[in-house]
Amino acid sequence: MEQLTIILFWLALVCGVLSSLGYSAYYAAKADRWIHNFLGFGGATLAFILLLAVIFTRALALGVTNTAGPFTVSIIISAFIIGIFLLIEAIYAGRSRKVKALGMFMLPMAVVIQYAAWHTYKLTRPLTEQLRSVWVGIHVTFAVLAYASMTVALALALIYWLQERQLRNMHKKKPGKIFRKLPSLEVADDIGSKTIAFSFTFLTLVLATGAIRAEMLPQWAAWYQDPKILMAAATWVVYGSYLLVRTTLGWQGKRANIFAILGFVVAIATYLIGNSSFVQQILPTVHSYGGGLG
Repeated sequence: MEQLTIILFWLALVCGVLSSLGYSAYYAAKADRWIHNFLGFGGATLAFILLLAVIFTRALALGVTNTAGPFTVSIIISAFIIGIFLLIEAIYAGRSRKVKALGMFMLPMAVVIQYAAWHTYKLTRPLTEQLRSVWVGIHVTFAVLAYASMTVALALALIYWLQERQLRNMHKKKPGKIFRKLPSLEVADDIGSKTIAFSFTFLTLVLATGAIRAEMLPQWAAWYQDPKILMAAATWVVYGSYLLVRTTLGWQGKRANIFAILGFVVAIATYLIGNSSFVQQILPTVHSYGGGLG
């Protein structure tokens, strides 16, 4: 089973790289070519299926309750980033083919996360006791969905910023390839807001399931004072503020995207607490993977 997992892992990585090249070529080419679409969409679809297979074989080999370690969690994040992108492409491609250019950002991100996961594959220490629970599996799944959609929202916020800059400078020089190939401001803003609403929903579920699991552990009696949990709550507040100002004050585009970028920065800081030995020395937490197999 381990050999099969390794083969599937590397096949998925190759497909992810080919897809990244396909979407990048689509962006750089003057005209649409079938080979770019074939490599981009086909490679992404295959990479997504193969990553799901890696997760499945890993769960079969270790048991579902032992798959909350850094390797499997990184693979799930990578798979969900690709999955959310494919969903966006399926929904919006008919409205704007330029949404394909988003793949030039999303697929390389997924490939980097997947490759980084390989360095944690051979860890041999078991997961900590508090991580061996079905509740943790549910909690981590919600967290991964939230993180994957935050990554997509960040890419869309950056696309919006690039497009707006091009438009602002139109009177000085002709719009470049960026303007012609990236989604319009309206499409980027629309998909970005829906992606953040999706992320906020799962962030809420992350906090709820985390609190339920923490209440089961006597050693976590003061869980609400833990720096990682406080930062997770701060992330929830930032993304909640994005939705609040958008619905009540009508903020859109650049002003609303400040919350999207800030939320991602806070989310990364939250992730590093408990997952980086350097950060853990500054902000000790009981909330960590335990650096174990999984």
